[in-house]
Parts: sequence; C-alpha cells; structure tokens
Amino acid sequence: MVDILNNIYKDFDITVLLIEKRGELLKSISPNIKLKYLTKGDEFCKSSLEKFYNKVKRSLIYRYFGKSKLYVNYVYKKILKTKYDTEIAFLAGLPSNLVKMSPNNSQKIVWIHASVTKDDVTTYEKYSTICNSFDKIIGVSESCINIFEETFPESKGKIELIHNYVDINKIINKSNLENISFDSDKLNILSIGRIVSEKGFDRIINIAKKYENKINFYIIGDGPLKDKLMHSLVEQKINNVIFLGLKKNPYPYIKKCDAFLLSSRSEAYPTVVIEAMVLNKSIIATDVPGVSEILKEYLDKLIIPNLDNSIDEGLNIWLSRKNNNKNLTNNFKKINDDNLRKVKKLFE
Repeated sequence: MVDILNNIYKDFDITVLLIEKRGELLKSISPNIKLKYLTKGDEFCKSSLEKFYNKVKRSLIYRYFGKSKLYVNYVYKKILKTKYDTEIAFLAGLPSNLVKMSPNNSQKIVWIHASVTKDDVTTYEKYSTICNSFDKIIGVSESCINIFEETFPESKGKIELIHNYVDINKIINKSNLENISFDSDKLNILSIGRIVSEKGFDRIINIAKKYENKINFYIIGDGPLKDKLMHSLVEQKINNVIFLGLKKNPYPYIKKCDAFLLSSRSEAYPTVVIEAMVLNKSIIATDVPGVSEILKEYLDKLIIPNLDNSIDEGLNIWLSRKNNNKNLTNNFKKINDDNLRKVKKLFE
C-alpha cells in the first residue's frame, strides 16, 4: 500500500486512516499524505496508563465499535472531518466495515488478499457482506479472484485484477545501503515473512539438519510462533537455521543471498517474491496462489508442490541445477507500471 500511495499522491488528495498509529512504515509514507488514526501504538504513548487505554480502546473497536453505525459516524465527523469522492478498504474486516458504513455518497472499493472459501468460516463471514456493499472489488491475483467468484457468484462484474505494485528503484537503491556478509563456506538461502503457520517456516526446520554442511537458512521476520520454532532448533540441535528478527531494510539481505525460498502454505499474491525478482535472485517457491503468475516468465525459478516434503525435494533439484541464469524479464517494469495505472484509474 505504501508504494502505491507514494506514487499517486501528486495526482490526488489522499487521507489514510490507520486503526493504530505504529510501525516503521509510517516513516516511509510521504508527508504530503494526510494521516489519521483511531488509536496510538505504544511508541506514541507517554505513560503506561495511556498504553493501557489505547490497548483497551483498540480491543473495543475491533470487537464492538467497528460494527456500530453510531461509532462510524463519530469517526467521520470527529476524526476524518472530510467528505471523500472515493473510499478504499485495503483489508476486509474492520477496514471494510468502516468504509461500508461511511455516511459519504462515495465510490467504495475493497481489496481482497485471501483465497476465500466456505470451509473457512471465519474468513467467509468477514467477506460475506462485501459484494453488496462495494462498487468495486480488487483481487491481487487471478487465483484469488477465481476462488472469490466461485464462493461469491454475485461478485462477478464487480471484481477486477490489479497485482501488487512495487517500487523497483526504491528496492534497488535500498539494497545498496548496507553490505551484508554471509558464510562464504556455505550456500545461503533467505526467507522473509511473519512467523505464523501459513508461512511454513517449520517446513524449513524439519529438513535443515540434512543440509547443515551445505546450506545456511536465514529467516527475517517476527511473530507468535518464533519462540516455539527457536525451541525446536535447540531440541533438534540445528545450527544452520538463523532467525534474524525484523529488519527495517531487508533488501541488502535479499541481494546477498544465493537463493530466496518461499515455504508458504498459503498466500494471495506474495510481493516478497517480486522483490526477490527485482534483485535477480534464484527463487524456490511453493505453488501457492499468485506464485505461478508472478514467476511466469522469470528464468531462475523452481516452483514446487505445496507439500511439507517438497522443500527437501526442491532443494535437491535446485542444488543439482544451480546456475547464474538470473533474469528480471524485460516486460516486468511495464507490467508493474500498468498496475499503478490501474490504481489511478479507480479514482477517475
């Protein structure tokens, strides 16, 4: 979202409403974009009492207030204080509820990033009211759209494909800001993502010991499963999986690694794969939604089945055919620019 905003603000008067004011990405948003927020993150609170107040307030907003028309009217009257021509919810759930109940007579658009089926009751309920409440629905991958239309047939005619946009020059420039050194005696493979089950980092741990003399596996990110996975490393005496924590700038690490590994069980359209493409990395990725679309014309790729044992099989194939045939396809920049043009067209 930040890359899109920073590339369209000159053409539009943009306001971003944050559920919580926090995170490093705030510093990346152009000062020409207006920022509003419902609650403060800990780093913006001056006391423990203020932190507690904002934590309770956030919980109430997610559980109750965000579903209340009265509260939504309060947000627009007291916090936003502006009428908008177009309103976009970049996520389903609380963001889409706020936009859906907006008092403005505006064009309403929602982004969908997940594959939604009736089997996943929680996700299904979150998306079930979207079709009748929004003028346009934007899907980030073909598979994401196909599954959504199958689950919600009434969405046909409203839904449009816009792949995630990335700022190519920013990625390249930031990759040169730091000189990273990995172990030169081994191959070094990098993975990035929130440490949750969906990202499949446990799949890496399960096969890592087999490659302890050949490969170091580095993981950038944080999340609720980190402690559990690190405990597994100790229990199994695995020393070639290294958790690097969160990194403000992961691009020097991508640039320096021998290959990027996406071990995910589920994705909608993994932008991190595009970032690895921009830096001409060898890519090994599970066949989750969006991957085949992204890597369609990229040469140095290996797409493997989305199964727990496929990481091991994929690494063996990659090691046997490892080469330097890294190629960012000539038409990638054009495709990326087309995605930005599609976003701008939504506001016209």
